[in-house]
Amino acid sequence: MRFLKSIVWRITIWHSIMFIFILFLFSGFLYFTFSKMVTKEVDSILIRELSLIAYCLEEGDSYSKIEQHINRLRSFKRVNQEEIYWQIENDRGQIIAESRNLYGQRINDSETLKKMDENTFSWDPELNGIPLRAMSMQLISQNKFTYRITVATNDRIRHFAIDQLRNIIIICNFLFLGISIVMGWLISKKTLKPIHQIIRTTNTITATSLHERLPIEGPEDELQNLSKTLNGMIDRLEDSFTQIQQFTSDVSHELRTSLTIMRGELDVALNRNRSEEEYKGVLYAVLEEVIYLSDMVEKFLYLSRNTSNTNLIERKTVDGMLLFKNVRNHLLSLEMKKQIELHIQIPDPFILFGDEDLLRRLFINLIENAFKYTPEGGTVEIKANRKEKLIYINVIDNGIGISKEHLPFIFQRFYRADDSRSRSQGGTGLGLSLCKWIVEVHEGTIEVRSKPDEGTSITVKLPAC
Repeated sequence: MRFLKSIVWRITIWHSIMFIFILFLFSGFLYFTFSKMVTKEVDSILIRELSLIAYCLEEGDSYSKIEQHINRLRSFKRVNQEEIYWQIENDRGQIIAESRNLYGQRINDSETLKKMDENTFSWDPELNGIPLRAMSMQLISQNKFTYRITVATNDRIRHFAIDQLRNIIIICNFLFLGISIVMGWLISKKTLKPIHQIIRTTNTITATSLHERLPIEGPEDELQNLSKTLNGMIDRLEDSFTQIQQFTSDVSHELRTSLTIMRGELDVALNRNRSEEEYKGVLYAVLEEVIYLSDMVEKFLYLSRNTSNTNLIERKTVDGMLLFKNVRNHLLSLEMKKQIELHIQIPDPFILFGDEDLLRRLFINLIENAFKYTPEGGTVEIKANRKEKLIYINVIDNGIGISKEHLPFIFQRFYRADDSRSRSQGGTGLGLSLCKWIVEVHEGTIEVRSKPDEGTSITVKLPAC
């Protein structure tokens, strides 16, 4: 039964089952409709014959004259007169008249009489092995039973027609079943051909060939939508692999640069004996690189550990005024060290709904970044205001700014605008990437506007509570 594992054969089987079911219903309807129609036609002939005999009896015609009238009946012009039978019984059940072709025989009653109306019955008797269709009517005069009239006709043609139709239906059903299986298989094969193409192409796509795409052909149907969906998934995978490769390259570059600097400093220090001040200078240089590497590793671990599962975020209501008070306390030493004025302008209290630790880290990173690239004696402003259902928070500095060509990339990991925000200023290129992730998990947006030598403005929009 391995073929049942093939979707082509499963579709074919279901197609055939539905087709033969519909064909069976149609065949049954045709058979019973045809049988009823033919029987009704024969019965109408017998009813006219019964009516004629009853009329003749009421008029007092002789039995021979009755037979002459029957033979001239238009209904029987298409019927062999030798196959028309009739008999008349009196109230005692004795046959008092009959057609000559009965030769003294009797049309017997059946146990299964079908009542046509109050005084008329029909049934299917036999005469010398010949099937008949018979109909009987009781003639009542002055509320007294007088005669019983029975007419019959040879029923071989009706039986033959019905039997032939049944045989044709059976043969055609088997024939159509075979045709439906073949046609169902061909249609399924043709319909699922694009899926096989998708499978073959997908099997050729690996991590080194993510540039390949599935063919998009034919009408805009479900299979084309499937190809587009898979191509979209491959696009995302390619972007992810590219980011991973770039990330690996950036990490390797950062580690190599710091290790090269430390190795160079230590090699120079070990070449010859040096003074205490020179050794301290070497140790300070190595310490600076160690601090840089520690900061980078800490941020990298935080990103990889926390951004992988947003379900770990603990959301609650956060007081905006208290949040920025804690941020300022955290940055107080840096503010005093660089002699930068930090102005926080929050005219109206506001409430945020989110993770307090992440929101605090968000604004600490943004303000630290502003401090880092603002010269001593400069200013950094924090402005917060509410517009409808959003809280707008602006971090504005009058520092060195960012060139226009660098703005689209500053939220990428390890990206630094080398001409204005160099490694010498202590940036790892991870802070803004972390900020963007925090804003997005809180269903907000972050925008940057900046001009070289004029300063930078970062706008964070977060849903208000």
